[in-house]
Amino acid sequence: MRSRLDRICVVTRTGSGADWLPADYYAAERQGRAVRVPCADAGMGMSHSLRAGLMAACADSVPDAVVVLLADQPLVTAAMIDRLLASFREQPKLDYCAAGHEGMPKPPVLLSRTMFASVEKLAGDQGARVLLSEPHVFGMIQDEPEEHRFYDADTPEDLERIRFFYS
Repeated sequence: MRSRLDRICVVTRTGSGADWLPADYYAAERQGRAVRVPCADAGMGMSHSLRAGLMAACADSVPDAVVVLLADQPLVTAAMIDRLLASFREQPKLDYCAAGHEGMPKPPVLLSRTMFASVEKLAGDQGARVLLSEPHVFGMIQDEPEEHRFYDADTPEDLERIRFFYS
């Protein structure tokens, strides 16, 4: 919520609670900067959530780019997101700009509007990563030296590992 993103679309499963959202999300929502996007097909794979988020981001006008983040990566910082935005401003011909570690792209990833049609073609549990390896796609990876920034909370053990960095 503290990044320089113009608009934030939080994709959630239809009917799911929002108690996990941080307090500053609600302030951004009141300002018209953030919106929840229910996705009835979220359980059918990541591609459905990506498409729902992209549709919401393009609802009023098509942006130059979108940034895809995963909700279960709480150690990703606003500074990481802002570096992606700055790189895209400096190099607007990029199809993508991804954060990464040791040359491996990881979310968050900025996708230029040149990638939107490809996002629409994703199926099942395909995420944006599959698009980054296509030969016609031009992008860059911004290396993040702190690998823990990419930890995600898929299991209770993962959550404990993440808590270590908050203490």
